[in-house]
Amino acid sequence: MIRIRKLLSSRLVKLAATLTAALALLLGTTGTANAAIYWDNPGVQLVNQASQQCLDVQGMVPGCMAGGTSWIRLESAQPDADGHARVQIITNGPSGSLCLGVSYGGPSQIQGSLGTRWETCEVGGNNWDQVWTMITAAPAQNVGNPAGLKHFINFHSDTYNVCLDGGIGVYGFPGGCVNDWQVWNIYTNKTSEPWRGY
Repeated sequence: MIRIRKLLSSRLVKLAATLTAALALLLGTTGTANAAIYWDNPGVQLVNQASQQCLDVQGMVPGCMAGGTSWIRLESAQPDADGHARVQIITNGPSGSLCLGVSYGGPSQIQGSLGTRWETCEVGGNNWDQVWTMITAAPAQNVGNPAGLKHFINFHSDTYNVCLDGGIGVYGFPGGCVNDWQVWNIYTNKTSEPWRGY
């Protein structure tokens, strides 16, 4: 009887581990330190949940999904940490690639807020102003979009403790991510990949 019980519990442990790994893959994270996000070919749109406008080098752009504009790239600047990807948000500017960084001058109405700006990308994610932690705000949904599943993502700057917010322009809201202005919809079927290194 003891032998059967040990065999069953061993099989259950293996089954649980397999299911956990499969679920992690479906959710777009492997939970390992060498996983990463490379949503860069052809890119994605960051659509603000509350306004349905896209993040762009020009700011927030209305009608971007229907118009097929405002494509950006998400690329891991560091390996995943605590199951979250740490990415640079990249777009094309007049003179090449630009990354979204935390800056001074947030909206005066929001005490403790910080501004954002598009700046030259730092190779290898060495500029922590440009590194955003991707946090799943809600499980992805299949809404029939041909581009892929609808993901609900928060972007948090751990260095400055601000959440990327699209409510009053584009700025860093102080503290955690707390409302729909800080949720970004991304349509893609891509998931985590192995870390490519610097």
